[in-house]
Amino acid sequence: MRYYQKRNNITFINPYTFVPVEKDRPIDRQCLESLPSAGLHTGILKCRLYVRTPLAIPDADKVKEDAQEHKEYPFFTYKENGKDIPAIPGSSLRGVIRSVFETVTDSCFSTLRENTGLSRRIGSKEAYKPGILKWQRGNWHLYRAERYLLAVDPKLFGESDYAKYEGLPKDTYVGIIQKGKTRIAKTLMKEELRFGDLVDFQPYTAGKGTYKKGKYLIWNGVARNVTIKKTGSASTAGKIEGLVYIGENFAGKKHGESIFVCKTPENGLRGEQLSKAYNGLLETLAIYQNPAINRSKGHSGYIDFGRAKKETGIPVWYSVENKKLSLAAIGRTFYNTSLNDLTKDRNPCTKREALCEACILFGMAKDESLGSRIRITDARAKNREQTKKKTETLKILGQPRSSYLPFYAKSGAGSSAGIPSSYDDNVEIAGRKFYWHNQSAAIDRTIYTVPKKEKMNSTMELVMPGEEFRFDIYYDGVTEEQLRKLMWCIHFGENNKGGDMCHKLGHGKPLGLGSVKIVIEENAERIFENGTYRWEKETMPEMGTEPRFKKSRELKRVMNFRGLNEKVAIKYPYICDRVGRDLSESKRNEDARHVWYLKNRNAEVGSAEALPGILDQNQELHPYEKM
Repeated sequence: MRYYQKRNNITFINPYTFVPVEKDRPIDRQCLESLPSAGLHTGILKCRLYVRTPLAIPDADKVKEDAQEHKEYPFFTYKENGKDIPAIPGSSLRGVIRSVFETVTDSCFSTLRENTGLSRRIGSKEAYKPGILKWQRGNWHLYRAERYLLAVDPKLFGESDYAKYEGLPKDTYVGIIQKGKTRIAKTLMKEELRFGDLVDFQPYTAGKGTYKKGKYLIWNGVARNVTIKKTGSASTAGKIEGLVYIGENFAGKKHGESIFVCKTPENGLRGEQLSKAYNGLLETLAIYQNPAINRSKGHSGYIDFGRAKKETGIPVWYSVENKKLSLAAIGRTFYNTSLNDLTKDRNPCTKREALCEACILFGMAKDESLGSRIRITDARAKNREQTKKKTETLKILGQPRSSYLPFYAKSGAGSSAGIPSSYDDNVEIAGRKFYWHNQSAAIDRTIYTVPKKEKMNSTMELVMPGEEFRFDIYYDGVTEEQLRKLMWCIHFGENNKGGDMCHKLGHGKPLGLGSVKIVIEENAERIFENGTYRWEKETMPEMGTEPRFKKSRELKRVMNFRGLNEKVAIKYPYICDRVGRDLSESKRNEDARHVWYLKNRNAEVGSAEALPGILDQNQELHPYEKM
């Protein structure tokens, strides 16, 4: 067993932080018809973008993949006079500017989907029970199930991810094969069994199979002489009916798969509660089937789920206490509280009679769509084909882990708890996520690169610091206040090339990539006078009085390019050795980053570290040393 201890003499800063939202404070919404219709402005903002740290805008249409499934992306370009011109899509620029505008005006979370679930991985002490979920008479019904071992011989058909049970009859064993993304159990009679298949088998309870772990019943026996059964047909004498359950591979620690035998109805989870649990199960399935999140080799993402739902029933795992369904006994499950429950009044605008500031300006694509008053062009490289670029293999990037509450949530008002342990308790979301700038990435490539190309990382063509891009922002029918707020969200009140207030743009933001400074060089406004139009142009000076915002102080803290101590590393939490070296890039599970999160969450009261607040002067955390 490995032991770990916190290294209080070593510090790092987590790459991201949150601008908080006030859970119970409603946001300001206005009816479209009540907005001003006179004295509005129309024109063009001429902008220039300066690259401060290497910039990655990958062109997904031109990706190349080698035999090891390592992907390499060129920088995004478009053709002009037969030449490839580096560019930044206007949609990318629009996204970061709108995100800033939404934050400082405390507008809605425009990109939040409906019924966005919050999930976590089940601990080994919380193992769920086997069950079968069936759609009957217009509703979902859950049944208790007995679980029988479908024993796997790892040598039978060449799969080696199983530890064979010994002492079982030959006709109990199956082999596991992979057809595309589908994991299939293959019997000695060459029948292929898939997740959800209806089968007949003989129950067998002798031999050396393990049936209990303490008081917990793992298996009711072993399945012998398994054959596929037609729906509605009678079972062969001496055999019983069940549904095949095939889970994901588990690196040599599995002894087999399962057959679930349907028993009595589970009345502890039914009706609306069961329907809600099923919706959570679908959210879980989406995570397993998302290759950007579930990168485990050989995982199928339960690809036969839909087939089982339609034809036979779904083998599931469930907890009456938690009112949850899962795809594994120790797998992933969803909280009863969704992200939409926590964002409350800040859920996306849907009606024209109730629009937040950001939707009024940038538009809305919900029940009643609303066109944008802003259009942003692609940004073209100033130096065109002479743009300085460099191809680098990047470190592995982590996926957002909202299940880690010490970072993504905080105890709600009136709560006596310290670090929250469940979204179903009195908690609030940490806020809107932003990434700290890492000025050292401008000169130190070791911050974001690794020497070896692997499936889990990627190689990208980067535009290097010092390069410039130009783009335009067209505005149409906006008020003076809206225009001033838009300008501030572009340059943060310091409209000069050397300013410290920068945006984060593109891929690799946690690694220090994508720090850019945007300035407005000219405002060309179209004026209508005496029946004709004319253009009135002005070069843009520094902004005087800052517009009235709700969250500009917090945002300016994270957008400051030089806002953190450059001597402290900005990186994801990690495990170190006795001399402080980061072990996270190794292949050993005991050195992986998730160990830090586990040890920190289970630390003694007062020792666990929550993510510092965005305005806290000290943003430092500590690694754990593997002893």
